Amino acid sequence: MPILALYGLGNSKQHFAFSAYCRLNGWNKLAGKWKEEAEEEWEEAEEVLNRLVEQGCKPADLQEAMQTIEFPFYDDPKQQIESDYEPTAVKQLSELAEAFNDDYPTKKLIQKWIDDEKDHMAWEAQYLNYIDKLGYENFLAAMM
Repeated sequence: MPILALYGLGNSKQHFAFSAYCRLNGWNKLAGKWKEEAEEEWEEAEEVLNRLVEQGCKPADLQEAMQTIEFPFYDDPKQQIESDYEPTAVKQLSELAEAFNDDYPTKKLIQKWIDDEKDHMAWEAQYLNYIDKLGYENFLAAMM
């Protein structure tokens, strides 16, 4: 399970940074969406760490889980959305949930992430559709 904490912490860091960048550029709606995503990912990482402690991990054992996977940082909102859009994520999480059939609390936690990921994918698909239909400059204007 530590790899899930790594994912959430690294992705949260990336999304907080991109939120600040969007806000600086006046894309406040986009900034708010990325900040919301970052906060959700931070909470997910916290849930993983709490679950690990519940399963008997001590603080020294959590050092690996507190390290982060580094995600690329982009200056371009379209590129950020495209890079973050991962159609296979729900399938991967569903397969992971199956591995925890004998551990209901962990499986329930992963199921919550699946639901969150579906929502995440839906808004990214919607924003990519807006870019396609409105044009990129109009999309950015709409995000102000």
